[in-house]
Amino acid sequence: MTGNQTILNYKGPIEFKTTEILLQKVKNDLEAHTIKKVLKKRVYNIMVECVENILRHKAGDPDTAIHPYIVLEKGVGEYFITAGNLIANNEVALLKEKLTDVSNQNREGLRKMYDNQINKENTIDTDGAGLGIITIAMKSDNKINYSFNPINEQFSVFELQVSIPIET
Repeated sequence: MTGNQTILNYKGPIEFKTTEILLQKVKNDLEAHTIKKVLKKRVYNIMVECVENILRHKAGDPDTAIHPYIVLEKGVGEYFITAGNLIANNEVALLKEKLTDVSNQNREGLRKMYDNQINKENTIDTDGAGLGIITIAMKSDNKINYSFNPINEQFSVFELQVSIPIET
């Protein structure tokens, strides 16, 4: 993504206080630019979901120096968000299945998935894609790109890439 303007590039521990600081920086930067309010909200909401996913689902491996990361860039015609964190290898297959399911949906399918997930009595995400992933897909209007890169027998780096078109 050469030539893009980097708005946020953070790599390190993600805790609640860190989340507040990162999101405030993004909000301030978006407010400083003359872009449509709906686009500001869309980018900000996707950033919130990405940071919350890292906060909730990160794994830690004391034997590696790999920290969660999140990057927000503005390119020509779109914003790019890349988020990554360690995930236990035994969780990769299920997450990959959920991401594939979300990626295969059209807008109406995503709405149905969202409604089904939000109307569940059990809030523990044991089946179906989580609200965060569905929300990201709905708000980005694009397919979610992702990868899993194993680093050892126990952990992989999970990377999520989202592009948000700048409407003209």
